[in-house]
Amino acid sequence: MKIFWTILRQPAARIVVAAAILFVVIAWIAVIWQIQEDRAVAIQSASRENRNRVVAFEQYVRRTLELADLATEYLGEHYGSLVAPVGSAAPKLITLPRYFGPIITGAEIADRDGNIRFTTKQRGPVNVKDKRVFRELESAPGVARAVSDPNEALDSKGAVVLVARSWRDAHGAFAGAVAVDVPTDRFVDFNAGLRYRPEDLISIISLRGITLARREGDVVSWGQNLNDTLVMQHQKAAPNGEYWGPSAIDGKRRLFSHQRLANYPIFVTSGIGESDIFAPARQRARWFLILVSALTLVVGALLALYFRHVSNQQQAQRRFDVIRDEFAHSARVSSLSEMAGGLAHELNQPLAAASNFLSVGEILLKGDGSREAAAAQIGQARGQIARAGDIIRRIRDYLAKGSAEMRIEPIDDVINDAIELARGAKVAPSARITYSGIQPPIRALIDRIQIQQVLVNLIRNAEEAMAHLPLEQRAIRITSTIASDEFLKIIVEDTGPGFPEAVFAQINMPFISTKAGHGLGIGLSICRSIIEAHGGVLQAENLARGAMVCFTVQRDPTVRAAA
Repeated sequence: MKIFWTILRQPAARIVVAAAILFVVIAWIAVIWQIQEDRAVAIQSASRENRNRVVAFEQYVRRTLELADLATEYLGEHYGSLVAPVGSAAPKLITLPRYFGPIITGAEIADRDGNIRFTTKQRGPVNVKDKRVFRELESAPGVARAVSDPNEALDSKGAVVLVARSWRDAHGAFAGAVAVDVPTDRFVDFNAGLRYRPEDLISIISLRGITLARREGDVVSWGQNLNDTLVMQHQKAAPNGEYWGPSAIDGKRRLFSHQRLANYPIFVTSGIGESDIFAPARQRARWFLILVSALTLVVGALLALYFRHVSNQQQAQRRFDVIRDEFAHSARVSSLSEMAGGLAHELNQPLAAASNFLSVGEILLKGDGSREAAAAQIGQARGQIARAGDIIRRIRDYLAKGSAEMRIEPIDDVINDAIELARGAKVAPSARITYSGIQPPIRALIDRIQIQQVLVNLIRNAEEAMAHLPLEQRAIRITSTIASDEFLKIIVEDTGPGFPEAVFAQINMPFISTKAGHGLGIGLSICRSIIEAHGGVLQAENLARGAMVCFTVQRDPTVRAAA
């Protein structure tokens, strides 16, 4: 332990240990974040699957009930006129058309006294007047529908649900009821043939709280009383909602979605087991934890090897005191900051101007010049230095964020300011610069400083290209026009020799210079990057006499919208 603390006194050891700890902490944070993200994605995916399933299930149940309604209507039209109270007597056998099978397995028609008059099954006299469904149909006004609780089928094969409707005579009086049998398993044959997960659950529940049909995995059941349970509470609060909770029957926690059927006193539910939802995420989380744990062990082992290596080095150094002392003094870390080429390229103008202003101020102070004049020169130098700082900040922000700080600016003011900046910094001391704008004046969505830097750079390039020409032949013409409903075009032309053919094809590449021997070759590349960040394009071409560089910027969107 003493050796450990001795080694930690070395800055390099502290950096290594801190870096290792930071690396491990970041790895654990990343793994924990990924595990939580996987859980969130799993919940979203399960919720989407559950909602889709419950909507499709509701449509399936609705179609089944509509088929049952169609069957009761068919039976009422064919046998309703034959229903009249005749006392207790054996019902007559009838046959359902084939197209109602296999959903409809039976039918009964009762008169207004509750005696079964027609049926599809061989049976003796039956009276249903005391049955809930018959009483509801009898007391309801008009043609009413009702759905019974599940009942054991006569053939002892599962259970059936009666879908019934009232039948009324020509005077609107209650004349009887028509009911058809729908096996409970037909309701949950939804997605028949698919492989269900063990905890997948779909069910149909009446608003009275009785389960009409329920499928959990491959097991079908019915008849459970769910009154005052969580599912009924959520159904009353939100008929078409979603919630997490335990099942009222098996207690397993699931994500439930439910949807109520219009015109029927029932709703459908779909549930996905919590273990099924999170099983893939937990499996990935297990692997993530194993990997990050192994990574932590590897980092710990590397640190142990590092400390052992440093300890061995220290033991060897004790035998060579002189070497040890020199080694302790020679362990230095140096860093060299790289100066960005774009900053050097653009900062040359304000820094040169500041140097000129300071030189004039120095001459005034040494000579007979007044202090006010010298202060004015120093103020000019301060302004140029502030401009350089503004350029550094803007280019730094541009490179960091990848987008300019867009504002609505008058394009004429921006171009005129750029011309004045070029003249004031003595970028173009002798060339004649003219500008032709748009009437009436128009505004653009731009970053003022960046567009001015583009224009100053283009003016400087034009001036340098014309340096060998007589003064009267040097001219720079700047024009702004409307390129389209969305863009303005700004054109800079000169009367120089144009771009050399050898570099014209590569003119937009960094470090390809048109100035022999003394250019950095990044000017037009920076200009293109700025213009593209503004959503425009920059193009260059040779003219019959001179060269032209043009670029586009976006017009004021508020003006476009008003137009």
